Amino acid sequence: MCDLDAIERHLYRLHERLVSALALVVAAAVASIAISELRAYFALVSLGAGGWVLIESVRLQFTAFDRESALNQLVLAGSRDPRCESRRADLRSAQFHHSLARTLRETCEQSHGATHGAVGFVDRRAVRAVEADLRELAAVFDNDAGRLPPTAAALVDLLLSPRESPLFGVHPDSTSERHAVQTVQRIIARCRSELGDSEQGEHRSAEYQETIGRID
Repeated sequence: MCDLDAIERHLYRLHERLVSALALVVAAAVASIAISELRAYFALVSLGAGGWVLIESVRLQFTAFDRESALNQLVLAGSRDPRCESRRADLRSAQFHHSLARTLRETCEQSHGATHGAVGFVDRRAVRAVEADLRELAAVFDNDAGRLPPTAAALVDLLLSPRESPLFGVHPDSTSERHAVQTVQRIIARCRSELGDSEQGEHRSAEYQETIGRID
């Protein structure tokens, strides 16, 4: 909860800085028209302010992602914080479910070298180790879009997060990669449990162990 409060305070400050940067861009542009002899100077000011806008926009985007991630964690923990309700509504959205399904498939395709439209920096071996499960989840999220529990959507969102998921980044050796795959399997198992599919998750456990052995 404290993390979410800190993130929201940071978001507020970033919003203020972005508004200030935009105001400076507008003021410099107006001044360059009104004071023709200083047009070059104000053009440089406007250019610098434009760079400031870009930097603050990127920082705002990353911080908004952090807030979304913190809300996901609260949803998964069963929090009744009022701020979670709008996030739960997003996680119940059929459009969001279709988007998750599409990204699951793109991530699988990227693990085989088909990178168009996919998120970046996947660990190809880790993704291939659980590819069948990711594609099964994609089918569920397409077929039952709008009728899935928000906790299941939050777990898949976690799996697809380049900043948080073990499916992304570099795992330098077989041990770290095996741990990454095991973490992904636990997330998938919980997702299946949330979807009422725990029996199928148990059925595939032997295949998981074989996959881990091959990575070794």
